[in-house]
This record gives sequence, structure tokens and C-alpha cells, in this order.
Amino acid sequence: MHILSKVIVGAALWGVASVLPASSQVQLEGYFLAEEACPAFQSFNKQTNPGNVHVERMRAYELLGKNKANASHYFIRMNGVVPSERWVEVTCGRHLTDAESGQVAGGQQPPKTKVVRPAFEGPSRDADFVLAASWQPAFCQSHRDVDECVTQGADRFDAKNFALHGLWPQPRGNFWCGVSPKEKELAERRSTRGQLPGLALDNETREELNKVMPGTQSFLDRYEWVKHGTCYSDKPEEYYRESLDLMNQLNTSAVQDLFAAHIGNELTVSQVRAAFDRSFGAGAGDRVGVSCKGGLITELYLNLKGRIEEGSSMSDLLLAGQPTNSNCQGNVGRVDDVGFAR
Repeated sequence: MHILSKVIVGAALWGVASVLPASSQVQLEGYFLAEEACPAFQSFNKQTNPGNVHVERMRAYELLGKNKANASHYFIRMNGVVPSERWVEVTCGRHLTDAESGQVAGGQQPPKTKVVRPAFEGPSRDADFVLAASWQPAFCQSHRDVDECVTQGADRFDAKNFALHGLWPQPRGNFWCGVSPKEKELAERRSTRGQLPGLALDNETREELNKVMPGTQSFLDRYEWVKHGTCYSDKPEEYYRESLDLMNQLNTSAVQDLFAAHIGNELTVSQVRAAFDRSFGAGAGDRVGVSCKGGLITELYLNLKGRIEEGSSMSDLLLAGQPTNSNCQGNVGRVDDVGFAR
């Protein structure tokens, strides 16, 4: 199942201070393992509990802090509820550190080298995502030394089709779910991404991903999984199969036809949005942001809303999404060809 909860150890603590005054809350790292099905309060003083939410027994939740040193309540972040930050009684469960977090799955301790992520429920039917689709020749103009740009040629798929950058659960900041500080450190530097654990993908998925995401040559797939995929699913196979399904719908649409027919020439934002309307329904183009850099169209950002599964309709997801803006100067950008400008 997909995961929308922001299980961010350490990094998530940045948001805690904006929720409560520092004097009334002690920050913590790790997870809260619920041992009872206790109420999860928005305010434990007033006993308010919007949605009558309860933690689930033997489920781990991101732990943000506690109300004081000698605490009565833990402050946690939950998946798929509003508001997501909740208070639970300390007697309801226990604080697990990263070293102890392997105990959350049925009480079994995995090997110490295994990365353990707590299990969470999938998103609601109203979940928001951004599908980032790159126009690779334009990306390579400013990334000439990365492997996928060194090897790019006119006969490669991404010369005339959109490349997968990533599928990003929203809102912005919903990333690094259950990721260790070491993983995050490796992911954030392009030179060390190859040290991240390899992804368990079917051969068919791996072959398709290498074609549609040329950045796999510099381990973009591992980076996107660690940063965004961990907030979408507990399985890289599911994350990338569903991402590739969306990309296939984009690359077999009037949008791809439009870009391929205008390589070396300019397109207006209105033309791009009209192509989305033709393929995915009136108004779909308003949910797409066109991003430009140096006069080149570098990326499309598709605002999607709903539950994404293999076979989900791009039309339905787009039309349910939020309208967005573009940043192209004069609302015009050129569709770049393979090769570096001199």
C-alpha cells in the first residue's frame, strides 16, 4: 500500500517548533510503537480528537517529541488524518530508537544491516502527487558531466520522449520517510548515491526504468526512492511500476507528439496545455506547470490527485488536481535537441 505519512527521522523535527512553543515540548527522535488502541488528540488538554482517531495496536508512528521531561503524552505524526500531528498518552506505547526499530514487525529483530521502515496505511482517495517529467536534452545542457548526459544520443528513447524525474507525494516536504540519517547523507550527494542499497525490481521493471529514467546511470532511481518513494509505498517495485505507467500515458499522448514535432523550435505554454486538454480532457492543461531554464523547456510538473494504481487514468488524476502556474519567460520555451550548445 502507498504511504503518505511523513516518517522523517531527525529532519521532521524542523516542523515541530512551528506546531508548539519550544518551552512546552521536548523533541525526540525515533518511533512511537502503540501497544494499545488509544485516542490520538489534537489537544490532550481539551480532549479534542477530530475524526475520532485512534492509534493502531502494534503500529509504529513517527515520534516528534513529548510534552515535558516527565511526560504524560507523546507527540506523533500519523498517516492520512487531519491534522496529522497528534498527542497520545505515554502509557499507550513506548519510544523506539532507530536501533530498536527493527522490533516493530511482529516482534522479530531483522539483521542489523537491514533498513527497517515502519508500516503505515495507504493514502486516502484524495491524496495529492506531482509527476515530474523531464525533457532530457534541456536538462543535459546544464548537467553535461553526469553519466546519462555523456551517453545521450539521438537514437535513445529520451531524445524524443519525456524522462521520468520522479513521482512526489504532496504536500512539499513529504519526503525521507523512515530514512536513516546515513541514507539521507548518501542520497543528497550525487557522488555517493551509488552506495545506497540497490532496489529490488523485477527484470521487466528494471529494463523499462533504465529506458524511461536515464538518470539510473547516476543512481537517480535510488535517490528518488529514498527521498520520495519511501513516502509512497513500502515496495520500490510498486512505486516505479506505477510511475512508469503514468509516464507511458504521457509519452503516448498528444503532448509527446507536440514536443517531438517541435524539436529545435519554440512552444508556448498555451500550446502545451492545449495538448494536455486534447489527450486528457478539457482543463487538464491547467494542472500542468511548464518549467523553463535559459529559454529551454526543461520539465513538466503534473498535479495529480487520487489513488494511483497501475492502470489508473491520467485523465482522472489530472482533472482532480490543483491548477498551477508556469515559469517560462513570456510563456514561451524552446524544445531542445540532443547535443550541447556551444
